[in-house]
Amino acid sequence: MQGKVQGPIEDVDFEKAMEIAGYGKFSAFVILVSGLSLCVPMLGAMDVSYLLPAAQCDLDLSSERKGLLGSAYFIGIIAASHLSGFLADTRGRRYILVRGTSLNVIVYIFGSMAPNVWLFVLLKMLSGALCASVLTAMLPLLGELVPRSRGSQAVLVAMSFSSLYLLYSSLIGWLILGDEWTINVYLLNFTPWRLFYLLCCFPSLLSATLLLLIPESPRFLLATNKEDALKVLRKIYSYNTGNEAESYPVQSVTKNADEASSPEGSAGFLSHILDQTLPLFKSPHLRNTILCNMLSFIFFLCHDTMLLWLPEITNRMAFYDDSSQQPACFCEMVESEVDYKPNTSINVSCQDDVQDDVFIPNIILGVAHPTALLVGSFLVRLVDRRLSMAIFMTLCSLMILLVTLMPTSLPITLLLTAFPVLMSVCNSMTSSITIEIFPACIRAMAVALMTISGRLGSVAGAHLFSQLIDSHCLLLFHLLSLALIFLAALPFRFHLKN
Repeated sequence: MQGKVQGPIEDVDFEKAMEIAGYGKFSAFVILVSGLSLCVPMLGAMDVSYLLPAAQCDLDLSSERKGLLGSAYFIGIIAASHLSGFLADTRGRRYILVRGTSLNVIVYIFGSMAPNVWLFVLLKMLSGALCASVLTAMLPLLGELVPRSRGSQAVLVAMSFSSLYLLYSSLIGWLILGDEWTINVYLLNFTPWRLFYLLCCFPSLLSATLLLLIPESPRFLLATNKEDALKVLRKIYSYNTGNEAESYPVQSVTKNADEASSPEGSAGFLSHILDQTLPLFKSPHLRNTILCNMLSFIFFLCHDTMLLWLPEITNRMAFYDDSSQQPACFCEMVESEVDYKPNTSINVSCQDDVQDDVFIPNIILGVAHPTALLVGSFLVRLVDRRLSMAIFMTLCSLMILLVTLMPTSLPITLLLTAFPVLMSVCNSMTSSITIEIFPACIRAMAVALMTISGRLGSVAGAHLFSQLIDSHCLLLFHLLSLALIFLAALPFRFHLKN
């Protein structure tokens, strides 16, 4: 489109100015940086799953403490999401992204040296609070650095890149967590799980470095300094087209009339939050708000909880296969693993070995996740999203039920691996529906509320698993199956345009 503009033009609205800036090498670089940055919060939710079996002796972990440790990160995200959104709107997207990812590196370093579970939980909550900046600011920054006509495509590709966190965590876990060594560092025994957690800071370090190479959002700068916004647009145009920055034909950029100003001060912030939130709980948006939040809650409960506990579950099954030749159903294998009870007077041998079988499902997931997202984006053009979600939820319900009936580990592992993949497709469809059905003036708050509901589901799922997995495994999986089949008709309550 940029080649069609011949002479200088004045007073161009932002969307038109971005279209003229084009879509090219700079856009591809921003998509790559966005995808790698989104790996940071995803890895933060996943890394602890390998620590549940690997660090249970060092950190004195029972199943209840594992549930607390697994939910700490999500609690941090929930607590900091609104503040992160406010800072992103008032100080800048890049401003909060660089600081959040940089500080997260330091938190990881301290976490690798945590002497007990309580300090580790606190640091994990702090990591979640810092990663909230990526969840709230990265996709808006990406959407404001590419033309609007390419925004959906850019987000989809970036989300596909973000699945690299599964491959990274699985590969370094496979290389490190199977070793047995100890290095005495002052009063601390530095063991393989600590090295694994230390290496998990690398995506944060890489993201912080790459984010320094991309500019602040020109849309954000437009509200504070129009000349700076124009300079950024000229650079984008130059990188995308190969032309000189001075040849960018736009001479001045204007804000859209419906764009609200950023709130000033705490009173402005609180007033802005109320103005954006209250319409969601009034007609005609109340029903859609309830539907989106209910679906987000159940999808994240199933997806994040299964990813969190999958290494622990596969590790228990692997130990059962090594120690017994008798066939057994899933719950018998999981419950047969002797649970390590902290603070007991009985001398129980603590088992913190991690079997190689633990890493294979997540390596498969690292390949299947982006593939499923791409297939899902193709399906939404051919099949009603409501029907697709209902079918996937029904399939997931049946898969969870089948898990409890299978007598061998291999089909159980395959079903447990496929389950979060289908849940991620359902969640992406819910997000696309949310963006479609809410007007632009309250869309961001609708997405924020849905994100909070989803993380509440993650916390609830982590605690539900920790309380039931050892003694009521069958009840746990039957509850998940019933919840999914019961809610499978819920997507049809959305009224979508053809």
